[in-house]
Amino acid sequence: MKRKIWIDCDPGIDDAVAIAVAIAHREELDILGISSVAGNQTIDRTTGNALKLTSFLGAMDIPVARGSACPLTREVVPAPEVHGATGLGDCRLPETEKKPVPEPGVAYMAKVLLALPEGEQATLVPLGPLTNIALLFRVFPEVKEKIKEICLMGGAAVGGNVTPTGEFNIWQDPEAAKIVYSSGLPIIMCGLDVTQSCGFTREHVRQLKESAQDVARAYGEMEDFSFNKTVYREREVVAVHDAVTITYLLHPEWFEGRKMQVEIDCSEGHNRGMTVCDHRRPPREEDKVLVLLKADVEKVQAFWMEALLGFVS
Repeated sequence: MKRKIWIDCDPGIDDAVAIAVAIAHREELDILGISSVAGNQTIDRTTGNALKLTSFLGAMDIPVARGSACPLTREVVPAPEVHGATGLGDCRLPETEKKPVPEPGVAYMAKVLLALPEGEQATLVPLGPLTNIALLFRVFPEVKEKIKEICLMGGAAVGGNVTPTGEFNIWQDPEAAKIVYSSGLPIIMCGLDVTQSCGFTREHVRQLKESAQDVARAYGEMEDFSFNKTVYREREVVAVHDAVTITYLLHPEWFEGRKMQVEIDCSEGHNRGMTVCDHRRPPREEDKVLVLLKADVEKVQAFWMEALLGFVS
């Protein structure tokens, strides 16, 4: 059977790659829906980007639900300096007539998951702040029985990117992250330890930009925008964090990690949003978080390029 997944995202250039990789592998993945959340950009822009991306990628049938406009207890802090004013760099996708479903994102997600046939479960794939997932668990706790696991992009065993210890998605809504990490469900944490090494080289971006296919060229424009930002201007690889989640689900053999106990720092201090990973003891049966630490980068890169170059205009 196909693996059933629900993607929760804040597109975002790397979210856009993750969505494309998932859609390119619909023979293996049953994408039940996509929900938007505020994070990389405001909820209006992330929802609009999810609608445009699914249309552009030939997946009009995948429902898009508008999710949370702000974190549980904080104001949203978008990242236009990383993802551009629209969230997709300088790329301008075609307009679409596709609309989000009328129900609120969390309610629609619960309806879809609870409607799964007896014995079937889905994997949640959160690519942004965990606000929607936390609300799902608090408002519809019975939905946990329909969730096999959570494969998320967020956190780090060591370090951060928005602060010395905080990764953006967790830092944006640490209270939501604490609820999700305390849910008791199995979690695969695709954090900075692995995602920082998984990305496109300048040569990959050149190939995408020079492709005869519209989709590949659009993604080349997005990634070229990233390479022109200060953080990547002197680097040879631009990280594509969110796409690691989909790649792991399809090819877990390309990754290494270990189970750990992980706590979330919800303080207002320097360590806000830190994923505190306990390295001190060997993995235990009760440890629910598999923290990915290494990847076969060349295989991951080739996999992404094949997916993006494979969309026929």
